Amino acid sequence: MKNAWFVSFIRFPMLIMVLLLLFLLLKIFGLPFQFPFLPEFSNVYFTVVNVLCFFLLHRLLKKEGRSIKDLIDFRIDRVIKDILFGLLWLLVLYVPFVVTIMGIMFVMYGPDLFEHFQIVFAGNEEIFTFSRPQWLMWVIACISFVFPFLNAPIEELMYRGYAQPLIINHFKKVWIGIIIPSIGFALQHIILAVSLQGAIVYAAAFFVWGIGSGIIFHKQKRLFPLIVCHFFVNIAFAILPLIFLISRQN
Repeated sequence: MKNAWFVSFIRFPMLIMVLLLLFLLLKIFGLPFQFPFLPEFSNVYFTVVNVLCFFLLHRLLKKEGRSIKDLIDFRIDRVIKDILFGLLWLLVLYVPFVVTIMGIMFVMYGPDLFEHFQIVFAGNEEIFTFSRPQWLMWVIACISFVFPFLNAPIEELMYRGYAQPLIINHFKKVWIGIIIPSIGFALQHIILAVSLQGAIVYAAAFFVWGIGSGIIFHKQKRLFPLIVCHFFVNIAFAILPLIFLISRQN
């Protein structure tokens, strides 16, 4: 059971540690970035943490006589069906995700919520006034292509595939097994926020996404469709650095 708690919450402190190391490296090389607001670097420090988590999860499963392959349960005869389910779950999860964002924004700002989207999700303009070396942005863009191939399976493996069933078996309560990993899932995403308000919105929205994913996994008993769903979401974050580079050149 302690492993389930560990896996549910270890990513948040790991992300903070990698973010701190990244900021120190930027300072050493004299690159002007404002800590902790390094949104364009999110794919970098998430990728580093994903690699570390892969080896961590592999070691835990090996001790238990299981493997990552067992949890993913990829079946070639079901691949088309799993991809279609993944697209379906993307729609199913996206609706409450957006509704939660709009709801929290309305609670904070009332009818004027749309006027505050810029400051909540993009932050102050000062955060982005520093010039980014083009070579550095190309490095980020290259790492970003790797990001969805690691992030989607690792997060689903840790929160839904590994932690959730163990917590359910321990407490004998499905809702507890779904909620606890969802809290960890939401907590790690607040590191993406560029404002306190954004952190609140991210925490609520990703908690709802985690709950929905947990319910789907518990009902369907299949992890691979959720990995597909998660992959399509992460693809958007993978192409953002490339779009930024192309826009600068134009």
